[in-house]
Amino acid sequence: MRGPALWVTYALPALVALLACSTAQPAPTLCDDDACRCDPFTRLICNCTRDYDEVTLRPDGPYRVPSTASGIVIDGCSRVHFLSDTIRGLIHLRNVEIRNVAHVVINERALAWSPFSRDSELNPGLRIAIHNSTVNEIGSHAVQGRVDDITITNSRISNLKPFAFSSLLGVKNIELGNNIFDNIEIQAFKKFSTLNFVLRGGEIGFIPSRFLSDVEVTNLFRVEGVTIEHLSSLAYLVHSPKRVLIESNKIDTMDGDGFHLVSQGPITFRNNSVKTLKKGALFGFSVDLDVLSTFGRQELLLDNNTVTNLMPSSLIFNRSSLTLRVDGLNINVSCSCALAEQWRDMLKEQGGIISCWYELENHFISLPTYVNSRCGAFKQNFWIYVVVGVILVVIAAAITIFFIVKHENEKKKKLQIVMPDGKTYRETEFHIVVERAELLTTDL
Repeated sequence: MRGPALWVTYALPALVALLACSTAQPAPTLCDDDACRCDPFTRLICNCTRDYDEVTLRPDGPYRVPSTASGIVIDGCSRVHFLSDTIRGLIHLRNVEIRNVAHVVINERALAWSPFSRDSELNPGLRIAIHNSTVNEIGSHAVQGRVDDITITNSRISNLKPFAFSSLLGVKNIELGNNIFDNIEIQAFKKFSTLNFVLRGGEIGFIPSRFLSDVEVTNLFRVEGVTIEHLSSLAYLVHSPKRVLIESNKIDTMDGDGFHLVSQGPITFRNNSVKTLKKGALFGFSVDLDVLSTFGRQELLLDNNTVTNLMPSSLIFNRSSLTLRVDGLNINVSCSCALAEQWRDMLKEQGGIISCWYELENHFISLPTYVNSRCGAFKQNFWIYVVVGVILVVIAAAITIFFIVKHENEKKKKLQIVMPDGKTYRETEFHIVVERAELLTTDL
């Protein structure tokens, strides 16, 4: 009896447990979520519907992102939440794309991706794209590691935390296009190298100091068509770009040394409209020492910019590494001889085309042209002479008209005649009738 008893006591429970383990179902992943699916290319695709409009991406537990995912594509959801370390262990992941999402939250380290034992630019990188979405927050250290490209377009970024994009490796392109940034904290982009950095279009209320901090751009640095309320000192701490283009921006206030930028080539500041350009606003531009020793000073070009409030000190620049060429600076205030005098030394020393607003003709006119036509002892009193001359002409004309009228009135006086009956007639008409006598002819 001991044999069957031992079987029931020990062997049977073990067998039941073994069978239970063999038939247990694996924990579901997001592939099994009602809003998502996984395609044959192992991409996780979430196309939300009205009934299933929220997605939470997590690194472990039920409904986690599957470890085999090669891409994450989320489109049309109401809310998307990336939890911390969501993609850290996804070695096959190559693409994260978010489109048309009403609310996105990216936690700290949520898109930190370094799956390889040794960081190297030879390893494949990640591509991150956000389009037409509202991102409520990108947390500190949210994006880190091996990333090839970062593209954010036509979106609203409510809060960009410090170090949101930091310690990146192997970045080729960062493009921020037509976005609205409500709040940017210091050092949002921190300590990495990229081939190109492009900030194009959109609106930024306040750009703090060290918005870009210790960022190396090896090819193109471009800020184009952005509306900025306030650009703080040291907002861009960037080094090594070969081309620098800052053009077609609308800036309310640009503090001194706003662009602390060490370039390897020429710098172009073109077609910008600035209300207030403070002292030393351009002084932060400089040239790499190796480039300077090999190729000499590079050119800082100011071309067709319009500024309302500025002083000659606003155009102070780094003379040791740059030359300044002013191809068009429109000072958006009315022309005056005092204004021309204020800029006289600058024009004499630097040259270039600096213009002011000429109200009489409603267009900009160069300061030297205005000086030649309006300034000087006689030219400044020109309109006084004109007014005095007009008054004298009017007086002379009035006197002439007076005497002409008087003379005509005297000519019109009528002859007075006294008639025999003692009455006086002032107006008498004499009718002279000429009678012509005709010859009479008779027939004899």
